[in-house]
Amino acid sequence: MRKIKFVDQTIRDAQQSLWAYLMTNEMLLPIAPTMDEVGYEEIATIGSMGITVQVRNLIEDPWDRIRKLAQLITKTPLRGSYMTASLASFDVDTPQDAIALWIKRMAANGVDSFWVCDYQTDMERFYNFAKLSQDLGCKVYPALMYTYSPVHDKDHWIKKTRLIAEIKDVVDGIMIEDAGGVINPERTRELITAVKANCGDLPVEFHSHCNVGMAPLCYLEAVKAGADTLHTAVPVLANGTSLPSITNILANTRHLGYTDDINDEALEAVCKHFETVAQEAGFPVGVPQEYSEYHFEHQIPGGMMTNLKRQLGELKIEDRLDEFIQEAIQVRKDFGYPVMATPFSQIVGAQAVENCIVGERYKRILDQSIKYISGHYGEPPGPIDSSLMERIKSIPEAKAILAWKPVNRYKPLEQLREEVGPDLSDDEFLLQLLIPGVNAKKFAEKVEAAEKKKASAPPKRPAQPAAGQATGGMSMNFPMQFLVDVEGEEFNVTVRGLGGEDGDASSVAAADGNSPKRGAADAPGAVKPNMAGSLVSIKVSPAQTINAGDPLATLEAMKMLREVNAPHGGVVKEIFFEEGDMLESDDVLMIVEPTHE
Repeated sequence: MRKIKFVDQTIRDAQQSLWAYLMTNEMLLPIAPTMDEVGYEEIATIGSMGITVQVRNLIEDPWDRIRKLAQLITKTPLRGSYMTASLASFDVDTPQDAIALWIKRMAANGVDSFWVCDYQTDMERFYNFAKLSQDLGCKVYPALMYTYSPVHDKDHWIKKTRLIAEIKDVVDGIMIEDAGGVINPERTRELITAVKANCGDLPVEFHSHCNVGMAPLCYLEAVKAGADTLHTAVPVLANGTSLPSITNILANTRHLGYTDDINDEALEAVCKHFETVAQEAGFPVGVPQEYSEYHFEHQIPGGMMTNLKRQLGELKIEDRLDEFIQEAIQVRKDFGYPVMATPFSQIVGAQAVENCIVGERYKRILDQSIKYISGHYGEPPGPIDSSLMERIKSIPEAKAILAWKPVNRYKPLEQLREEVGPDLSDDEFLLQLLIPGVNAKKFAEKVEAAEKKKASAPPKRPAQPAAGQATGGMSMNFPMQFLVDVEGEEFNVTVRGLGGEDGDASSVAAADGNSPKRGAADAPGAVKPNMAGSLVSIKVSPAQTINAGDPLATLEAMKMLREVNAPHGGVVKEIFFEEGDMLESDDVLMIVEPTHE
């Protein structure tokens, strides 16, 4: 029988799905040498968007993690990722020289291969980056981002596969990714058979999530249909909205007669290590999901659903969840059935929320929606609703977006360095360029201070299970609270400390909601962002006179830029936050004293 290979997603997609990327170096690095002995084909690591969490929330240098992993994992290739149109945001105007530098620095720091999820938007651009990656000695795996819709038939996937096969000289395999967990066994057989028949001799990888509980069965059908490599995670980080468990898939493939290179003893040690991490940190344990037929209709990813519920709760309209889901179904149809994965799921979801809150469909159309519809994110897979197109053409403000041309995409690296910081190293330059509000030098100082504090801290006492912790849920009594952005989906996460350590007094106060708040919520003229996110820019100054509707600031939420406009005219009296700060929806951003006539 054939040999089945495994790509480990434990420290990449699995922790993204269940642990919001909050796995620290202390949790990961001690087990890395043992992971190298398991026999994985590759080990996936954090990508370009996930670095935001590591920088903002963990105060860890993502480049340092890659270097340390590469030093500890010497036999198994490390897999990174990049997008050809953007890196740490959904901005399709990301400088191409910056993406090229990102690929070079990932390779230099220890990454051996890349998966690419947006190859189909621009084949020439994809080819150039893939050729660069291979020239650096790295393998390249473009992803067929699977979805289910009236326009995504077998011919669609054959066409996409042939696009890859035509440039197989810069490609090392095809990765089928079902991010939303919407494939079923029958469609798995049809898809794998079609891809294998049209990809030449390229190996085929299969990657699906367990949102409706069918992924483990689909994996077996994928193997039978010819898939060469499966993406899995250790049991504690499997299931839920994550991927299937490697121990479950191994047992079933071996029962069917397939062989593998997995070292059971090393795998057991890795599994036990992450079980201990989950217990000590109070992280959730993945559990099998119940089947939901409705999920195939809306296809909203698990993280995005969590984010949607949070936003509705902030607006005190959580009882309208079904209405918003139904609206997302309609928006996706009107948009030509985009794949419900980053960045398209966020664009669809944000527009659906806007429609429901405004009370009229497409009365206000988001800039990202117009860019998507006009082809700036690639050609939509299906036709755009004709009435929506007419609506867009009738909006004066939309004309500029429809005619938008890249401004930053072709900026040379030398110009970018002058603008961002000529004295920065390559790695520092990329962090400062790609993460809004980050000052690379100050961040390095924070990392150094955090490392010194860890080194001087007393030994951790043995961990105890958190009192009142729900099965499979986060402990709610630890004094650290994060707003975490995971590839465009934001989460409010409360975490108990590794080893049971309590945080400092200020952290306790923040988690209990008793920390001092900048700006009084009931002050006359208080302006709130009404959405959690990162403050990208402030467009006014104290003592400035403004009119109702004037832009006050730009907020990055769900990896998309949203304007905070003045609710009334008046004078800016005080601004309480700085660019780069993380805001909650009910924070007071500034005071605009109303004009009294």
